[in-house]
Amino acid sequence: MTIANHVGIHASQIVDVYEQIHTMEALTINPDTMAVFDRFLSLLSNEHGSEFAEQVLAQDKIRAIKPQIQHLFSLASSMYERHWAQRLVSSNTPQKVLQTEYPYFKHYQRATGLEINAINSLAADPVNRVLMVGSGALPLTSLALHNAGLQVDNLDIQQDDLLLGKQVCKALSADNQMGFIHSDICEQADLDRYDVIWLAALVGDEQLKDKIIAHLYEHMRPGAQLVVRTAFNLRTLLYPSVDEGGLAPFQLKLKIQTYADNFHSILIAQKPV
Repeated sequence: MTIANHVGIHASQIVDVYEQIHTMEALTINPDTMAVFDRFLSLLSNEHGSEFAEQVLAQDKIRAIKPQIQHLFSLASSMYERHWAQRLVSSNTPQKVLQTEYPYFKHYQRATGLEINAINSLAADPVNRVLMVGSGALPLTSLALHNAGLQVDNLDIQQDDLLLGKQVCKALSADNQMGFIHSDICEQADLDRYDVIWLAALVGDEQLKDKIIAHLYEHMRPGAQLVVRTAFNLRTLLYPSVDEGGLAPFQLKLKIQTYADNFHSILIAQKPV
């Protein structure tokens, strides 16, 4: 079988599973639904090489549904986070539920640990205060940053998710001193107090991300770092991606392309001093 045949078959499989999800009567969190999503995610694995991925992404049938896939994945991700947030808030043993039942706990630990090590290695001065943009209903990154000794503020445009996330943080870390800000990041001007700002992968589409990055550059202090969670290869079907050029005029300091079970890749940039 030729490479072109493999590409065509893979693209058709992606479309077929997307249609299966898209035509569900209701998008709910249950074993059957999650099995379909797991199959879909496996088709978009970062383990596929760049050349193969580029050819799949160039298929007309894939290009035609890319915006719909990103929208669907954003909705599903939000629903999934709310589902687990409610479970944690209502549990008498939230730490146990998180560490033994939540499927992506180790992923968050590894990914955030990697980011923390990177920003500390790149920083000229100690990192103290950070902002998580798009903290959501399940702010596990924020908790990891807090547990690493950082002063954390959480910002989200969705008030219900922000309040649920605050409950999750209270359940998992009763004495936390994190801040919670209900706002549009593009309306926040007091960003020069942060040493590092994290930008969640699902914050905005490509066009809005450009606007957000321009706003951050205008209001962050010189020397502060920006951590952008993004995607490459077939994962760009799930997340609005940002490449190196999209970070200008920030200076790119580190690019981490993750594989296997990691969902996002990482760009770390700095506002020039």
